[in-house]
Amino acid sequence: MFDKVTGLKNILWAIGIVVCLLALLVGFLVSAVTPYHGEADPRTPDLNAVREKNSSADVSAMTFVEPDGQLHLLRDSKDAGEEYIRSSVFLTDSVLLILREQSLTGGDVWSSDSGDLPMGSVAAWNILYSDGSKISPADACMVTKPARLFIAVGSDGLDKLSRDDFINGYTGLIRSIQRVSPETQIVCCSISPLAEGYDVPDDLDNGVIANANDWLREVCLNTGVYFADTASALTSGGVLDPQYAAANNRSLNTAGAQAVLGYLRTHAIPTV
Repeated sequence: MFDKVTGLKNILWAIGIVVCLLALLVGFLVSAVTPYHGEADPRTPDLNAVREKNSSADVSAMTFVEPDGQLHLLRDSKDAGEEYIRSSVFLTDSVLLILREQSLTGGDVWSSDSGDLPMGSVAAWNILYSDGSKISPADACMVTKPARLFIAVGSDGLDKLSRDDFINGYTGLIRSIQRVSPETQIVCCSISPLAEGYDVPDDLDNGVIANANDWLREVCLNTGVYFADTASALTSGGVLDPQYAAANNRSLNTAGAQAVLGYLRTHAIPTV
């Protein structure tokens, strides 16, 4: 009887050892054929890590562009080429949202999920970042550190805005970007006019837009950033040329967006 029990125990031990060896073999084979790419990047940018890195940087180097009392208007230049546009980032409201919808720049185009960026609530803006997260333009610049940022905003909610609110909001936007990405060259694009036939029941008209472009020049003068009169490439007889107008007679169509990109290529930021 004792010999039978001992034999059964030996058999069970042998089976257990075989099972363990088979498990080790399977594990080895699986690990041998499965590639390892390192830990996956998080879907959303780690803003805390970026902020910590910035906070340890030399604060004296993180200064604003010093205004020199002159408006830095972008003038005629040689064609800077497609790479100049592709390597730039665009921040746009609903007027130039087609840049994002049709991927016309070949690079990053930032706007809100809906495409609206009301000028009355600049501090609350969240743009749809490239990874699908929604963050402020300043946080996006803190992560991306773009070499060039073209800002084409100002039309959304403009009819309800005073001069001071517009200037303070736009200036705050620029300063917030300069604070976290001081090396980024910022270009503010003028607001395009309305085409004939614009019949939305609001107080927006081309007189309001002309005033806002004057305010925008003042913002650029006070912050030292570049001003690009892109609206001049779209205007005919004081209104938006119909060939560049979308169906609402306010936003730009594909041809209008391409005209803006063409203007920026041929009015490039001067190289030192």
